[in-house]
Amino acid sequence: MVRTLTLPVTLKAHSVQRSRERRLVKDEFKSLTAHFDEQNKLNKNQKAIVRRFMEVADTSDESASIHALKEASWNMESAFEVYFYSARSKSSKRSSTNSAGIDAMFDVYKAQDDQQEQRIEAEGIIQLCKDLGVDPFDPVTLVLSLKMDAETMGKYTKEEFTRGMMDLECDSVAKLKAKMDALRSELTRPNAFKDVYEFTFGFAKEPNAKALSLDTAIGLWKVLMADKWCFTDEWCDFLEKNHGKAISNDTWSQVLQFSRQVGENLDTYDSNDAWPYLIDEFVEEKVQKK
Repeated sequence: MVRTLTLPVTLKAHSVQRSRERRLVKDEFKSLTAHFDEQNKLNKNQKAIVRRFMEVADTSDESASIHALKEASWNMESAFEVYFYSARSKSSKRSSTNSAGIDAMFDVYKAQDDQQEQRIEAEGIIQLCKDLGVDPFDPVTLVLSLKMDAETMGKYTKEEFTRGMMDLECDSVAKLKAKMDALRSELTRPNAFKDVYEFTFGFAKEPNAKALSLDTAIGLWKVLMADKWCFTDEWCDFLEKNHGKAISNDTWSQVLQFSRQVGENLDTYDSNDAWPYLIDEFVEEKVQKK
């Protein structure tokens, strides 16, 4: 394996210097893209509800409005409760969470070297994992990384770590440890799991790469999908024997969709559906073996 370990607590990441301007542009582009995709998924009636909601709530935050309405199953009255509770919660987090405590946490685990960038690397993440009572190969570490919106597997910058702890309202290891069951529960909720799954592709691939190395993809599929898809091991074996190439973002995303849409006997598989060719070849091989 090129990257011998597959989770954030066990991968040594490349050290990459990114300018602040590049990060701001990337974040803005990501936000605009997500907003565009979100809007395209709404039907005409839902878009009208969003516009009405924003008028009544006197807000210009369309993404937050859509999120509140979705959480409330498009019930306007319930959505107001979700929206304003979320706003109050966000405004109180910084005051209720001790930033000095977060800094102290970070200092315990940060890399001790002369590099300008303050960061927690593999050794520090492993120790944090140990202190949290979490196995290094536990997928809950990916949920934690998502909360930080971390960019590179095997490294948490101070900005990322602080962002995650503020979001979780944790200014001590004890508080974070108490949140682990709640973080783990996100892996059991389909929408939350999808968020973790899709985040993992960008998080785990090499910096500047467009695809995920096959070894890393297989390792992550076995961690994330073992108890969610009966064909996980067979899929990974198929790729090792027949593919040997990196995994694209489209293939990574479609595997999760395929695992949810097609039954255990592949009885709902339709060759006319627009699945990636690797999935088509996998099904063809499975059918031939029957």
